[in-house]
Amino acid sequence: MLLVAGEALFDMMGHRTEAGEAFLPVVGGSPLNVAMGLARLGRRTAFLTKLSTDFFGDRLDAFMAAEGIDRRLVVRAPGLQTTLAFVALGADGQPVYSFYGTGAADRSMTEADLPSRLDPDITTIHFGSIALAQEPTAGTLDRFMARMADDKVISLDPNIRPSIIPDRRVWLDRFACQLARVDIVKASAEDVAWIEGEGADLETVARRWSRAGPAFALITDGGRGVHVARGGQHVFMSALPVAVADTIGAGDTFQAALLARLDEQGLLAKSALRMLSDDRLADAIGFAIAAAAITCTRRGADLPRRSEVAAMLLAA
Repeated sequence: MLLVAGEALFDMMGHRTEAGEAFLPVVGGSPLNVAMGLARLGRRTAFLTKLSTDFFGDRLDAFMAAEGIDRRLVVRAPGLQTTLAFVALGADGQPVYSFYGTGAADRSMTEADLPSRLDPDITTIHFGSIALAQEPTAGTLDRFMARMADDKVISLDPNIRPSIIPDRRVWLDRFACQLARVDIVKASAEDVAWIEGEGADLETVARRWSRAGPAFALITDGGRGVHVARGGQHVFMSALPVAVADTIGAGDTFQAALLARLDEQGLLAKSALRMLSDDRLADAIGFAIAAAAITCTRRGADLPRRSEVAAMLLAA
């Protein structure tokens, strides 16, 4: 079983109507997208978060149940609200976010909300995104990651939203410590620009991050492809050409599909990841690229199922 830890929220998706601009509530949050993607790809998946009992929280809980996500580690929080993220597409076609969640449930996790023990079937824990930026949840999950790192495969996607990071230096210092603990780190080119500075060379960053501790580091570069590095060695794998509807959820799809492919081949173990052959790694990344391509052809974070990815790979 895989465990995903982080926020669950509603994306308020901007769109035009005859009456003017409107916002449609859509289940979201990068970690919840990853959990959904894993479940749709046939992997047993659990979720760890703090969830409101308000109208939106109940809808999120029902969504997880419908997707087959194990909710035993979801802590319900009466009196707290659900984070809302208003989303519009910028001039470059990339989503622009505005968050409303001060004091919300998913930003309010404490040690008391963590499980005293984990099911021994859980082999892997994936962490992300704005949950790693807002206290007290950020510190709570950071300490949880540190405790679990010796025994569990740790996956990390920072998926940065600069507007909700109160102190960049604090975030960077914590990320540097996390980088030394994790087994898999994936970031986007936009994440790298914020972490390393505008103009940072993606290949150089991937090589350096891979030497910091992970079994491998991945940096996705939109429609171009993905930089893959381990032990300082680098390869680049191209994206699949598709007609793009939008890119919302593409990075989460890539992450879910990568973990799903490794898990279904029995490779989500610390020792196995360190000894992974080039062919096995390329296979898992190719699977993730195909899955992300499918999501890009759809509006919103509508992640694919196993049969759809198989069909995409056959057609590629």
